[in-house]
Amino acid sequence: MKYKILTLIFIAVFFNACININLKSELPSINYYKLDTLESESKICGAYDFIGLVDIEVPSKYQNAKITYSQNGKVSELEGVNFTNDIGSELEIILIKEFYKHCLKIINPPFSGIKMESYLKIRLLDFEIQKDTMEAVISFSYQITSKGQIHQAGIVAKREKLDSFDEETIIKTMQNISISSMKELANILIPKY
Repeated sequence: MKYKILTLIFIAVFFNACININLKSELPSINYYKLDTLESESKICGAYDFIGLVDIEVPSKYQNAKITYSQNGKVSELEGVNFTNDIGSELEIILIKEFYKHCLKIINPPFSGIKMESYLKIRLLDFEIQKDTMEAVISFSYQITSKGQIHQAGIVAKREKLDSFDEETIIKTMQNISISSMKELANILIPKY
């Protein structure tokens, strides 16, 4: 009986020490950044053209808020740095702002009875830092369909050199290539409307 009580006391003290150690350990600090640095602009258009955004497909390795980099074929995540939202949502915000500048309104599914002439589908191909070449890379395919026919398809790809592999440089470069790639897509598509 004495041994049972001593054993219980020992277990209680042991687990209490483990709990105290775990509670006192600090969580790693995480810095959050927006991918979209565009200012929202007021714009009044006589009439908007509409385009249905079917989807921004994002490969599973980018379906989070992490920043990835590759080196010698190995893919890793930047520690302590995240975007405020998943990559697909961040790119969609930039796309909406950029298209609004040209009076082209993006409508998301369900399309709520709005008759759409054209639909846009985007598939993210790359969104990472390539440490071997010290470049930030984004590429995506796009496809415009109307009445079941593909009217236009292509790939937008941007690369930008990194001056250094520090957090601030990486974030600014990822922001720059994201915005410039969506501007390029807008410039490709807007003349069609």
